[in-house]
Amino acid sequence: IAPVYYKGILFEGSRHTTNPLKISQKVLETFIDRGGVFINKKVTSIDNSKDQIAIHCESSLLNYNQIVICAGAWSKQLALMIGDNFPLDTERGYHVLFESIEQLIDRPIGWSKFGFYIIQIEEGIRSAGTVEIAGLNNKPNQKRLKMIEKETRKLLPTLGNVKSTWLGFRPTLPDAMPVIGQSERNKKIFYAFGHQHLGWTLAAVTGQITQYLIEDRKPNIDISAFSPQRFN
Repeated sequence: IAPVYYKGILFEGSRHTTNPLKISQKVLETFIDRGGVFINKKVTSIDNSKDQIAIHCESSLLNYNQIVICAGAWSKQLALMIGDNFPLDTERGYHVLFESIEQLIDRPIGWSKFGFYIIQIEEGIRSAGTVEIAGLNNKPNQKRLKMIEKETRKLLPTLGNVKSTWLGFRPTLPDAMPVIGQSERNKKIFYAFGHQHLGWTLAAVTGQITQYLIEDRKPNIDISAFSPQRFN
């Protein structure tokens, strides 16, 4: 990287992936191999007034004994169908992917002044970050994308052209902690969302906790701080 910095901090023992999409695809494949079914339809309503929970998906109706709402930033919309209202918003993060044939860096690099990280992945160099509380429907802020591109080029002057840009929706709550637990309105409905920037990191342990709750077993850690009722 270019010598444009005063000093830095080296985090030893950190981990990263060069292809997050492949990991997500492997998780889905494992889910299906173990008997899971993937249904790609928009949920239009949820009826939890009877013994079973009826989920209306476009032109079809699905009935379940129990459900888990774990839809990231979109969980609020589904929870409202149950009658639960959470102060969930999004920390929108911006991504800029640069062409790069050569290996320029071998670890993630963060520039704290501008709030983003740079990482070498299989597709090129990705710069991503910043925090923008802006919901799900507002248009992308082009100034943020231009800022990330400009400052990344200062650090890595030999970068190629921009291949793509996009923004992601980090589900965030006022106390910066997730919601994990049963719905107060229906004990057959469980919530697991709101992990902010750490959804991928905390997914496995959250899944295990949720399994314990579904099986009516006590998790091996205290999850009271994540209660869905803490915002009442």
